[in-house]
Amino acid sequence: MKLLVLFAFCVAAVVANSELDVWLQYNRRMPGEFYTKGLQARPPFQGRILGGVDADIANYPYQLSLRRTAHSCGASVIAARWALSAAHCTFPLPNPVSQITLQGGSSDRTQGGVVFQVEDIINHPDYDDWNLMNDVCVLRTAADLTGVNIVPIALDPVGATHAPGSRAVLSGWGLSSRQPDVLPIILQRVDIPVVSQAECVAGWPTGWVTDDMICASEPGRDACNGDSGGPLVVGGQQIGIVSWGDTACVGTNPGVYARVAFPLIRNWITQVTEV
Repeated sequence: MKLLVLFAFCVAAVVANSELDVWLQYNRRMPGEFYTKGLQARPPFQGRILGGVDADIANYPYQLSLRRTAHSCGASVIAARWALSAAHCTFPLPNPVSQITLQGGSSDRTQGGVVFQVEDIINHPDYDDWNLMNDVCVLRTAADLTGVNIVPIALDPVGATHAPGSRAVLSGWGLSSRQPDVLPIILQRVDIPVVSQAECVAGWPTGWVTDDMICASEPGRDACNGDSGGPLVVGGQQIGIVSWGDTACVGTNPGVYARVAFPLIRNWITQVTEV
């Protein structure tokens, strides 16, 4: 099975070929020159919602679209001036950071809501772009993240655990179908179960799943391209950040998320944002 990278899924609003060129720059799932330098001993990045349904942003007011002209990744509101996403969505840091904006308050990723300017992006200091350990970043906005249907999500406390089978909610604008590779316009959501750490570790090559990661998915329901950086939520608290998974995005192998409650992640978020 070819494994794909769920990296930032950047689509510019121009002609189809140009959109594809931009997407490939931020997506290492594809074979050939864009795929992980030809090496397959590295975790795949991917992110789409497969098996989901249209969602009303009013029910997911923490959901953000991280944008480079057009939708690139997911993110979440965690405080008045802070958003949370995956480090692989912003690595290496853009120069200037104003290349990235955040859109909130709209189910439609192409219009409506409020677009916020980003004034600072901080990737976890121990983020490893090879194995995706500590795949988390925070973004500080120039203005408060407020407006209709824009509300912060509470974060899992340090050391929190979730029983296998706990139902989690995943939301985002990632691919809902492998063919054609076109992002949905309307926000998607899907309910998926948390997977035990033992099952997740067993589902991937040795060393790929580490303690800073948590897994959730089931056959036919998973994340995929464009969902990267988005929130995985249980009981009103964000427990994960979409990080990586398999090529087909169908949940055969467990979908992998950065674990918000992992001490080196959660304590760092608090240190930087006071959340």
